[in-house]
Amino acid sequence: MNTKLLTALASAGLLIPSLADPVIAPPKPITEAEKAQALVQHQTGSEKVSIDQDKQAANAQELLAEQTNPKVIALLNEVEILMGQATDRLEDANTGGDTIAIQTEIIEKIYEAAKAKNQ
Repeated sequence: MNTKLLTALASAGLLIPSLADPVIAPPKPITEAEKAQALVQHQTGSEKVSIDQDKQAANAQELLAEQTNPKVIALLNEVEILMGQATDRLEDANTGGDTIAIQTEIIEKIYEAAKAKNQ
């Protein structure tokens, strides 16, 4: 039994350092040029998502105009407000946790609206 355990531990590299995973070298320092390029890419990507978000807000407005259920209307009105907030944040390249939380809330409210519409 002990032999099997020792063999398993050795195989896993836990007892024999030479069998363990090699040490991964730390990443090389990022240059100022690389930081600037990453910032430009982030801004460009954020602007693209902002435009997509604005298009989805227009789709939500069209969907809202077709509704008669008061609960669905209320939820879609909230979605419209949240989409505006998300678009503004994305235009400012703010892709942090608050923006993601808004996006999540939008999805949840659309889901609630779809459930309410099907009832």
